[in-house]
Order: sequence, then C-alpha cells, then structure tokens
Amino acid sequence: MIEVEIHGRHSTLSRKKILEVFFWGVSELMPRKQNLDISLDIRSINDNVTGYHMHTDHHEIELEKNQSESDFITALFHELVHVRQTERGVYMDESLPYYQRPTEIEAYKLQEELYTKWKKSQRVF
Repeated sequence: MIEVEIHGRHSTLSRKKILEVFFWGVSELMPRKQNLDISLDIRSINDNVTGYHMHTDHHEIELEKNQSESDFITALFHELVHVRQTERGVYMDESLPYYQRPTEIEAYKLQEELYTKWKKSQRVF
C-alpha cells in the first residue's frame, strides 16, 4: 500500500490537489510500486531551497510552503525522483558539487518533464 501523510499546508493548493499531484507523480515514476511510506511536510524551510528528501525507515519529503503552485508541484516531482532513486538503491554522491551529481541531474530533468506532462493531463477538452 502506498501511504502518504501530509503535515502543514500550501497557501493555495488544497490537500486534495496535493494528493492528486502526489499520486500522479508516483504512478508516472514508479507505476509498479505497491509499498511506499512517505511523510510530506509543508513548511518554511528558510534554507533558500524548495525541498528536501530524506530516508530512514520511511521517506520524508519537506517542501517550502511559500512557493507558487507551479514551483511547489515541480519541487514535489523533484523530490519524488529522489524517492524513486532511493527505492532503486541509487544514492547521492556527495563528493561531487551539487549540480554535477547524477542524482540531481536526473531529478532536475525529470521534474520539468513531469510538470509538462502533468499540465497537459489537466487540460479539459
């Protein structure tokens, strides 16, 4: 079972919309994944970053609450890429500068692709 627990709130995105985006992103990135435990904390981070991913006994995603809707969704997709990387046993090489890490290169690339695909899926014809 995929379980997500949300703490905090975004200024304009409803909890329902965040869950919709979350499950859409998980289904795109990990379509066969059946067991996942994620805590999603929406709060002021104050580190001049949009989000973090940590993994101990479960996944924790922290997202900056003071972002536009598009930036928030993009940041969520970015952190979900890190969830997928962790689930696949791919870990960050912290000996490299941040933007040269293969995990970050992939996350930045996929966050944009996912956001574009998600926006297209939201169009009503």
